Amino acid sequence: MRTVRLSPRGFTLIELLVVIAVIGVLIALLLPAVQQAREAARRIQCVNNLKQLGIAIHGFHDTMGHLPASNRPNAVTNLPRIAAITFMLPYFEQRVLFDAYNQSFNWSALENGTVVRSKINTLMCPASPRNTALDGDPQPPMTWAPMVAVTDYSPTIGVDDRLVVSRLVGVSGPGVLPKNVTSRLADVTDGLSNTIAFAESAGRPFVFRRGPRDLGDTLTHRVNGGGWCRPASDFSIDGSSASGTVLPGPCPLNCTNGEDIGYVAFPYPYYGSEGTSEAFAFHPGGANFLLGDGSVRFLKETIPMRTFAGLITRAGGETISSDSY
Repeated sequence: MRTVRLSPRGFTLIELLVVIAVIGVLIALLLPAVQQAREAARRIQCVNNLKQLGIAIHGFHDTMGHLPASNRPNAVTNLPRIAAITFMLPYFEQRVLFDAYNQSFNWSALENGTVVRSKINTLMCPASPRNTALDGDPQPPMTWAPMVAVTDYSPTIGVDDRLVVSRLVGVSGPGVLPKNVTSRLADVTDGLSNTIAFAESAGRPFVFRRGPRDLGDTLTHRVNGGGWCRPASDFSIDGSSASGTVLPGPCPLNCTNGEDIGYVAFPYPYYGSEGTSEAFAFHPGGANFLLGDGSVRFLKETIPMRTFAGLITRAGGETISSDSY
């Protein structure tokens, strides 16, 4: 008896399309979970970076007897301008850079060119799309050009008086790390666990607005600030409109990373030589902040401006409940 062998039947076109559709559905289901896992990892790394800066602040205070502060003489000057972060370098494992930095010269001087171009991972939030950017010096006679590595974290030096005038907050005043001032932890009478020392202000010197939306070209659109070696990267809280186009305003964070001064001659109207940054992060729904006690807190972007400003001032006398943010 003769045996007939049957050839294995291949996929029909319909079956193949069904398999492809099933795979597509599975990918669509898994992709949000993968993205959420990646964002969780980025946020954890961001928190760890800020905690390292908190350890550095306390290490500096224990050694020097006071807090680190940026040194920025007013107006246009040839005097050395040194950022608080520069003074903190030895306290978060950047002693080599600190020793190579010549404090007799300004941060933009050729003598410090190699040091200030060094990217420091501790100062970069992994969620930022612009962490390879470079900041520049707007002060004459130099022409602004990208020349120094950036930071996504900066000291909050206080709350702008304009917010009091516009009745958006009740009290203005200095923060934990004001410029040109010798401060101590004991000066934070509102409590170290209730006062912000460092805030995320990511994406600088590029201007970002809610979305996030990148305005692009740093020659025509840029924030004054961003370089880790620049005192102008420290910023006061001004707030903005919901669109991020008008400062000051009622939006405390994530509406813009700063006032756009790319088309304005230096020194800038109102700000002068000060930075124009604002609190901004690429984490969905809020941003990370380092408190004076070294802890890190994620604040939602829905936090009221009055509450947020109360967390910035070091001696405003506000009573802030954790239930309010």
